Amino acid sequence: MNRTRIEAHAKINLSLEVFGLRPDGYHELRSVVAPIALADGLELTESDETTSDSGYPDDLAVKAVRVLSRSCGVSRGVRIHMDKHIPAGGGLGGGSADAAAVMRALNRLWDLRLPLAELAALAAEVGSDVPALVLAQEMRQPVLMEGRGEKVSFLDEGAHFASLPLVLVNPRVFSSTQKVFKNCLFRVTNDPEIVYNIRQSWRTGRFDALCGACMNDLSESAMRLEPSIRAACDALAATGARIALMTGSGATVFGLTESVDMARTLAARLTSAGFWACATHTIVR
Repeated sequence: MNRTRIEAHAKINLSLEVFGLRPDGYHELRSVVAPIALADGLELTESDETTSDSGYPDDLAVKAVRVLSRSCGVSRGVRIHMDKHIPAGGGLGGGSADAAAVMRALNRLWDLRLPLAELAALAAEVGSDVPALVLAQEMRQPVLMEGRGEKVSFLDEGAHFASLPLVLVNPRVFSSTQKVFKNCLFRVTNDPEIVYNIRQSWRTGRFDALCGACMNDLSESAMRLEPSIRAACDALAATGARIALMTGSGATVFGLTESVDMARTLAARLTSAGFWACATHTIVR
């Protein structure tokens, strides 16, 4: 490898269930994660040391290089240049997306030939969202994330999922994942119908049913801590989006639309209202 450019695709959570604390201090989760077209641009260059110009003290992309090099006995380093487009602290998995893309790229460029499942297992050492993004980015399809994020599987391997146009809206605030989880009311019952309904409605193209199945247990906690997230959600709902739902631990909310043109129209309207907004779509094979 001399120098290579890659894209690090963000994600949305079509569902996010929180069941409480595990013995290891992490939260037990279950989530349907979908990769989207919005992406950071990364440039990787061979170097003696691993560095990044992101400006983040705990850069997950740097951590990803170190985990992979240590685990596979590689002594080389990588200099990472980032062209950021994914909002930080937005619930879109920006840092995790960068880490996942770096691990996927180095698996090829260093000729490691790690199976995808093994790469995802190593990704769990980097961050909770990274394994899901390794699979979702590589295969361009939705995945099911469980445990603290270390258990990942395809939502329905081999099935065709149509690309979903959507608009993202962020109230230009940073949402603290730690605070949102700390203030969340946890789920006490297991409802397997949530994932089933998303899988079936998306596969069969029943858009209304899909919108009705999407949910996020962290929404109320995040909106109590940061009322501007609720304002963004209300503003999005008022534009006519079919659903207005927070992704991850916030602060970004997303709305599914019936067309890319409608997503662009809504994004322009919400940008004029002072929000950060972006029209995009889920990526599929």
